Amino acid sequence: MDAETKEYLERILLGLTTKEDLEKLRQETKSNFRQLKEENKNQILEWRQEVKADFEQLRKGEAGETDPIRKEFRDGIQELKVEIQSALDQSIQKVETILQDLKEERETPSDDARGGASMDVGGLKDGMESLREGIKEVTEEILYIKEKMKDGFVEVQTELGSMIRFSYADLERRFNALEARIKALEKMVFP
Repeated sequence: MDAETKEYLERILLGLTTKEDLEKLRQETKSNFRQLKEENKNQILEWRQEVKADFEQLRKGEAGETDPIRKEFRDGIQELKVEIQSALDQSIQKVETILQDLKEERETPSDDARGGASMDVGGLKDGMESLREGIKEVTEEILYIKEKMKDGFVEVQTELGSMIRFSYADLERRFNALEARIKALEKMVFP
């Protein structure tokens, strides 16, 4: 059979097709399209679930990243507490020794009542001076520790802020990419 005869026979067959044949073909095509649409819809739903799982994982990852920072922050605070406690213990010990010395000086008998009174007053003045110096030292140490704590808080706050900003920026970028993918798929499925 030559090409012309073949073409002629195909045209005749096309002309002989009935409305029922066309209806069957239309139904088949419609069924195939619905099936394809369902498959794509299921695939899109799976992708959405994957995206949700990724977002959840990112959220959990952020919490995991902040835990070491929190631990380090707690350790720093604990160290500061220990330093403050030791400084207070030292100052209390200094005050106790000064008071003990004053008590001993007062209890020792003196040869001359005036001389003893003037010695007691002089010892009291010396004790008061050393007590003032001790209080000043403790105050300075406490101020230094407070300043250290403020610096630590600012540093941790800055670090956490930058991590959160980075996380949101990364999350935003990923979300936009996923939206673009979904739109492309929808265009393919629903022309």
